[in-house]
Amino acid sequence: MKSFITCNYLHEVACVGPKYTWCNNKRGANRILEKLDRCLVNAAAFNSSHKLLVKHLTRLASNHCPILFKLLNLIPPNKKVLKFEEVWSTIPVSVAVVYKSWNKKTNGDPSQALNYKLRRTLRYLHFWSKAKFKAMNLHKEELKSEVLRLQELEAGDGVISKEE
Repeated sequence: MKSFITCNYLHEVACVGPKYTWCNNKRGANRILEKLDRCLVNAAAFNSSHKLLVKHLTRLASNHCPILFKLLNLIPPNKKVLKFEEVWSTIPVSVAVVYKSWNKKTNGDPSQALNYKLRRTLRYLHFWSKAKFKAMNLHKEELKSEVLRLQELEAGDGVISKEE
């Protein structure tokens, strides 16, 4: 089964509800709980702009949980695309940002967890960068304004004193 899943690039859809989908309906030490039922989709469905959800419903008259597969409303595509900036790798503090983001708990199967960790880390780096470089960009703009003021002053009478 694992080979079939791998060869066909299938991914398990995240689920909500009871963790286990089957029970042998016994009590005490004889009780067995397992996750037997899964919902697998191909990469095209997994990466679509629709939100996929599997809900394990309450087990009532059977030893299996009913499974509800939902295709939720279209997720609007992100208007802003975040891309990794090479300059981030040259700043030693960025390693701490990546470490903090990467070590947060993530649910789902390994491929979903990896995808989510990568997106979350990119988002953390983006906002960290925005905050870090905001002050630097403000200072750069102030310096540009000062240079422009000095150039205008120089163009006016041709002389700039040391005080200016």
